[in-house]
Amino acid sequence: MTITLQAVNELIASLESAGELSIREQKFLKLAKAYQQLAAENVVRHEFVKICFRAAADGASLDGADIQEIGERLGLFGRETYQPVLHGYICGHEAGEDSVYVMKSAPATDRIYAEAEARGVEKLIEHLVNNGYDSVANGVKAYMQLREGS
Repeated sequence: MTITLQAVNELIASLESAGELSIREQKFLKLAKAYQQLAAENVVRHEFVKICFRAAADGASLDGADIQEIGERLGLFGRETYQPVLHGYICGHEAGEDSVYVMKSAPATDRIYAEAEARGVEKLIEHLVNNGYDSVANGVKAYMQLREGS
């Protein structure tokens, strides 16, 4: 089943105007809002890639400053005052004087990634318990087996 972003927006509007929601409806609303946020994050990334591809197709070249400007305009990057403790050592930059570009967080994408990691850890624990692994070395062996899909 395919659902469009417009259908998700209509579902959100409908649920928000419905008044008191059941637990099931609250879960649907939460999921729909997460979907909406993820779609918005992906639109921005897609636009960034389109701009870069368009420039390449037109024979233009983009240097680092161009890419940073595009990313900042789209809200993907932000400027911060350079601090080696936060940003790592960057040759030629002075702490507290220079600014650096950093990727802004993408909460919906980060949540999906964190959930996937958590599922992986759960699967590893389940595998360890079910197969009688009792040491770190055996845990690493189980991890490698899971990583290979066995």
